[in-house]
Amino acid sequence: MDIARAFTYTFDDEDWVGKVVMIVVWTFIAAIPLIGLIGAAALAGYVVELVRNMQRGETNPLPRWDNVGDKIMSGANVLIAAFVYNLGNMLLICSFVLLMPILGGGGDVSATSTVSLAIGCCLSIFLFIYNLIIWPLLAVGTVFYARSNEISAFFQMGRIYGTINRHMGLTVQWMLFVLLAGFVLGLFNAVPCIGWIASLALTMPIHGHLLGQFGARIDDKPKSKPKPQPRRVGS
Repeated sequence: MDIARAFTYTFDDEDWVGKVVMIVVWTFIAAIPLIGLIGAAALAGYVVELVRNMQRGETNPLPRWDNVGDKIMSGANVLIAAFVYNLGNMLLICSFVLLMPILGGGGDVSATSTVSLAIGCCLSIFLFIYNLIIWPLLAVGTVFYARSNEISAFFQMGRIYGTINRHMGLTVQWMLFVLLAGFVLGLFNAVPCIGWIASLALTMPIHGHLLGQFGARIDDKPKSKPKPQPRRVGS
């Protein structure tokens, strides 16, 4: 995988200015309560189309914004899948919230604080492990969804697990590159105004390209072993 290419490919597109401006616009829309779901769906659909373009081998994979309705519909499926994947997070957090009043009913503030801290630490560990598991699952599911355009692709767990196991090294590399890209984009945010806008404009193209690179290098079927050739019996 080429992380440098993820940062530079956008500028090879002659129409990159208009495309990234629309990304910024939809990012702002995504920040609006309720209406923001439409913006989030549009951005998710944009990433799916970017991954699909890379799978097709297009020279300039950054999509145009000429089919917004299709992007929203496609991205809505991604949001639904992400919601299902994150049900575990919600269950863990809600369990902790429900336990807090029970723990506070004893009257011993010191003991309650100690128990709450211990439970909070355990919760953090469980959340970390859970998200470390679902992160690549959702990524591979998105790749398969980009290929088939069927929401069921997100929930074919046997297929997804098998693909990750066969490409564990590549999966770890993708995860590290995503973290590194996030760190670099975080540095952009240290620059007021210009850095903020640049980060908003480039986050989706960069992460989408990394996912596209990852998707282009994985397959969902194990390589079949060559059949042994029958031995010829000499006459």
